[in-house]
Amino acid sequence: MRSGYEHLQHMIKDALTQLGYPDDIYELIKEPSRLMKVRFPVRMDDDSVKIFTGFRAQHHDVFGVTQGNVHFRPDITEDEIAALSILRSVKASNLQLPLGGSSGGIICDLRELSFRELERLCRAYIRAIQHIIGPSIDIPTSDASVDPQIMAWMMDEYSRLHTGVNPNFITGKPYILGGINNKQTAVEKGVYHTVNALIDVYHLPVKDTRVMIHGTGIIGSYLAEKLYQAGIKIVGISDPQKALYNPDGLNIPMLLKQKDNFGIFSRMIKDTISLEEFLEKENDMFIITSKQEQVDLHIAKKLNTSFILETVNNTLDKEAIHYLDEKGIVMIPEVLATNGGIVYAYLEWMEYKQGKKFTDKEIDDYLKQIILHAIEEAKYTSLKKKVNMYSASYMLGMKNQAEAIRYRGWL
Repeated sequence: MRSGYEHLQHMIKDALTQLGYPDDIYELIKEPSRLMKVRFPVRMDDDSVKIFTGFRAQHHDVFGVTQGNVHFRPDITEDEIAALSILRSVKASNLQLPLGGSSGGIICDLRELSFRELERLCRAYIRAIQHIIGPSIDIPTSDASVDPQIMAWMMDEYSRLHTGVNPNFITGKPYILGGINNKQTAVEKGVYHTVNALIDVYHLPVKDTRVMIHGTGIIGSYLAEKLYQAGIKIVGISDPQKALYNPDGLNIPMLLKQKDNFGIFSRMIKDTISLEEFLEKENDMFIITSKQEQVDLHIAKKLNTSFILETVNNTLDKEAIHYLDEKGIVMIPEVLATNGGIVYAYLEWMEYKQGKKFTDKEIDDYLKQIILHAIEEAKYTSLKKKVNMYSASYMLGMKNQAEAIRYRGWL
């Protein structure tokens, strides 16, 4: 299986080639312009000292400032951080936000750290990268697994190091410190609005559109509940072991009440089907939220749908994309489907810049409109260039970056 980094670079190169840009553009943006690796000591509760490794990658600053998440995982790698910074650029450009992408991370297992050890780790990381972040340079923001307390510690440490700078540029903070309400569900809201935008742009009947959701994690459960409330028929849903299918629609509230802490509901419900059978069931929109699923050609041939929505990058491999395209199935890649977090982080930064607070309604309306516009632009690119929506989504993002580079005279 191709790595996520290789898949991303292939998609970028293919998009730029189809748009007619010279190889120099690809050579410039195929990797981050800056990738910093840091090692720093942290005093543990037993008074021992442990050395941690962290990263911060900035794809490019053609728009003047970069923005990206901070990740805490024991398996995070330098290549993954680099790829995530590039993905962030593509996503921001798809939304026409004037931001370059960045990403950061620390190799650690949060479950092994006490509350105070985690605080010292966060502060040490900010001390290590302080010279390459700032309100007009690079804006750290929270990942889905990073709570507001972590970002508050980072903000406070930056304020101690740079006393003349307002540290509120760091986003993902608690609301009382300038954060935005409900940011913890921003990614899920983005996917939800993407589904609704597809229904609008492709003129699908709301109540007759049959949706299947592969996965009952955070995104899958949120989508199932919200789409059900909106009157959209959920005909199938899966957990890591089994699945349920009913062509007349499932009772989602009842089903989600059966879910345990591992996201499994099938142990408590009869009439389940295997995951193999689930993939073959007829539906109109198939939403993949399971991180364990890799759709290759073998699986692609089983799918019986008209739309596929990818919420985990690199879920569809090259052969699957080619096969599904020949079948006329509309594919929406993760770079177009999961942009809620970017929008929330951008609006929080704008609050810092403008000295104002957005209402919850203003935030949701903005998110809805910017995603709808991105879907419309991708569809327009798809029709104009005669490519599938998967490729068009990358072409849209790469064109905006390439044009910015051209106007600035970098190449």
